[in-house]
Amino acid sequence: MAAIGAASPSSSASSTAAPSTTTQQNPLSKKLHKILESNLDNDKETLEALGVLSGFLDKNTLQARRNLRSDLEKRCLGLNDNFVQCLQTLVQQVQSLQKEASDMKKCCDNMQTRLGAAKTHTSNLLKETSELQSKNRELEMQSLVVSAFLGKFQLMPQESEALCGSYRAQATTIDDRFFAAMERVRGIHQDCKVLLRTSQQRAGLEIMESMAMHLETAYERLYHWCQGQCRTMNAEFPEINSTLRKALKELKERPILFQYCIDEYSIARRMALVRSFIDALTRDRSTGRPIELHSHDPVRYCGYMFGWLHQAIATENDHVASLLSEHDTEQSLPILSMVTEGCCRPLHTRVEQVIVSTRHPVLAYKLVNLLRYYNGVFQGLLKDTAPMVKTLTDLTDLQSKMFFSALNAQTAKILEGIEAPLPDLSPSPKVGEILSLLQSILSSQDLTSLGSGNHEQQLLLILTTCIDPLIQSCNDAVAPLSRLDRAVYLVNSLYLVQSTVSLYEFTDRQVESLEQQMQAHMDTVTSEQSDHLSEVVGFTEFRSSLSHNKLTDESFESLNTTPQLLSPVISAPDQYQLPQCKLLASAHLRNAVQQKAFEHFCQTYESIYAAVTTEKGEEVVKSLFPQPPEQIRKLLLSL
Repeated sequence: MAAIGAASPSSSASSTAAPSTTTQQNPLSKKLHKILESNLDNDKETLEALGVLSGFLDKNTLQARRNLRSDLEKRCLGLNDNFVQCLQTLVQQVQSLQKEASDMKKCCDNMQTRLGAAKTHTSNLLKETSELQSKNRELEMQSLVVSAFLGKFQLMPQESEALCGSYRAQATTIDDRFFAAMERVRGIHQDCKVLLRTSQQRAGLEIMESMAMHLETAYERLYHWCQGQCRTMNAEFPEINSTLRKALKELKERPILFQYCIDEYSIARRMALVRSFIDALTRDRSTGRPIELHSHDPVRYCGYMFGWLHQAIATENDHVASLLSEHDTEQSLPILSMVTEGCCRPLHTRVEQVIVSTRHPVLAYKLVNLLRYYNGVFQGLLKDTAPMVKTLTDLTDLQSKMFFSALNAQTAKILEGIEAPLPDLSPSPKVGEILSLLQSILSSQDLTSLGSGNHEQQLLLILTTCIDPLIQSCNDAVAPLSRLDRAVYLVNSLYLVQSTVSLYEFTDRQVESLEQQMQAHMDTVTSEQSDHLSEVVGFTEFRSSLSHNKLTDESFESLNTTPQLLSPVISAPDQYQLPQCKLLASAHLRNAVQQKAFEHFCQTYESIYAAVTTEKGEEVVKSLFPQPPEQIRKLLLSL
């Protein structure tokens, strides 16, 4: 670089001095001018090249600069020698690799030849293998299809064992696996209907037949298991588990087997109920004394028995509802009827003994009401044709007959030898006894006063049984008496009976009948009182002639004393009341008789007044009857 720099001034001077033509013809001069004119500061490659060249000069001398070219060429030759040596090594390695590749190619050619020979020899085997592989894939596909088909239309071994049981354990307990297997069998049987609509009808029929056999075996096993379970339901409080409920629900598909199991359950429960009933009758219970200790009190004794049975039937109804898993009246009622049938005989025997030994009509009627009440209760819990209901109905009919028999006997006994009426014409003490008996009977009807037609009809029969003989006896007792005495006595007796009967419900018809009979006798008393007033004022003879249309002078002469006799009657009519009328038991009756008698008297007065006016004229009428009928009516009826 220094050498180049040193030569620069001379070059510059010579270039300046030389003419332009010379500069253009000298190549070296062109290069120098080009170098001198170039801006090295921006030419990085030139600077880097100069930097590299400066590394070859140890000293910046003229000799060194002159030898620079030869040094560079020597160095280039050395580098080329090194490169040649390296290439020789590489050539040797490439030649070795080429030899190995040639050997490998020979080996591969050999192998290819051998493979071709082997392929020629094994082409049949490969073809057979390919066919076998294809067939194997086909068989695998068929196996999958068959497995899927069997899984869809056949039972698993564990399902078959759960459904049919094992040979070692024929009475294996029924569990959820059994019901799941049954459901699976039904599902397969239903799915086979799809096969029947395809070309696989034979397979579908065979599978359906197989599933039907499995199902029948399962039902048979389920039946025996349920039968055994139902036979154990003879405890006082049976345990009904969900498995038994589910089993009976399944057995409903086989009504005969289901009914057999229900019969076994009913028999077991009937035995348990009879045993419990006998224990309640004869042994000490946790709730109190045995029921038969109350046999001295017929009503309580029968009431305790019926109450116990009522509670027991309600409990059995709950058991049946739990057993059937639903409230099915059509199925539960026959079961309850069969369960309660066993208690009918001991109940009938004991109640019949009570009925036969009960003679008093009041006590007998209480038993009638008790039996009628529980008969209605049991009819609500059981069927009308149930043996228990039939037993209660028979006992009710028997007790009703015994009651009316006792009532007739008691009534006849009381009315036997009824005495003649007392002077005051008051009712006989026998009437009071009959009414007291009737009151005792009617007061006991509150237990079962249901307002039914049968109850009202029986009540009417009771009244008829007591009252008709009573009235007949009263009529027989007053036969020797006068017409007025008989009427007053019967009115008093009927009034007492009516007052007693009207206090109770459902007696309207009987009260109305008594009112009609009493009114008939009241009319008799009224007629007698009216005739008495007519006789007092002297109307009897004239009224008789007027009624026969035979008015004579003697008839009119009988009225001459009427004005004198009429005045005291009008002024003090109570003094002319018959003594028997004063003996009427009720002031209301006495007043009614008096008012009706006055009404009849006024009518008689009006008819006589009109007849005299017609026959004799107004002057004679005014002389005989100074007071017109209107005034007489006003004076008498206003009292």
